[in-house]
Amino acid sequence: MSGQDEKKLLVFISHASEDNAAAKRLTKRLKDDGFDPWLDLDRLLPGQDWNLEIEKAMRESGAILLCFSEESVSKESYIQKEYKRAMRIQEEKPEGTIFVIPVRLDECELPFYLREIQWVDYPDDYDRLVAALNVRAGRKAMVKKEEEKKKEPKPRKPTASQKADGPNIVVHGNINVGGNWINRDQHNTITNNYITNNISSPADFVAALNQLKAEIEALKAQPNLDSTVARRLNTVEGDIQDVITEAESDKPVAERIKSTLESAKDTMDRISGSIGSAVTLGTTLGNLALMALKVFGG
Repeated sequence: MSGQDEKKLLVFISHASEDNAAAKRLTKRLKDDGFDPWLDLDRLLPGQDWNLEIEKAMRESGAILLCFSEESVSKESYIQKEYKRAMRIQEEKPEGTIFVIPVRLDECELPFYLREIQWVDYPDDYDRLVAALNVRAGRKAMVKKEEEKKKEPKPRKPTASQKADGPNIVVHGNINVGGNWINRDQHNTITNNYITNNISSPADFVAALNQLKAEIEALKAQPNLDSTVARRLNTVEGDIQDVITEAESDKPVAERIKSTLESAKDTMDRISGSIGSAVTLGTTLGNLALMALKVFGG
């Protein structure tokens, strides 16, 4: 059977509604990497018996990903029934079969009944997740060995002259640019201009993304932050990390980077009324999305 005729592994993604954004990102990455992810948001049609369709999809799937977060772990709802239904199907599989894979979306505690199954963190352990799914599909697990990772060229660091030309930005605490102390609104404007005008390579692009992550971490550290805003900041941070992972891969896909950054911008725009600096950060994400095709081709 040729590679083109090979049947894609059907992967059921079980998740709580609070984790819709993360589940959609995971679905897109799995689809791009040759799997057939089943996500209720995409597959269920109006008029269908959703309970029946979910049961059918879970039983037909080659693997089930149980996605957990701090919110979903403690949530009393249908999702708990879905998690346990997956474990009942797992019991029907031969011993040692990779079928149910717990996926942590944040630093949450897994339910007791899953403690004996090896879990992965998303997006940090995405490569390991793909390796497990490849094994389940009967393909060779393609996980880079540590020795191979060490041999890979590291992102290019700015030269001394480049460092002198750009601003010296200290994200946490006070911010110093060229010897002058500035407030955060000024910093956001400078950051946006600096990112827009100083990217000429994938390494520069990744450096800018890491800078944005640091900005979001600073926003999340604000006292009395609204829980909805905090969740959306986590979503944006997850999108940025996905882009970093993609940008540092062997063959980054420009369109994937662009669409993920556009999604992050949309999320940031939705909290602009709560956090003023979100406007500038959203603009920066939009600028990076526009630059993705130029930097990574497309």
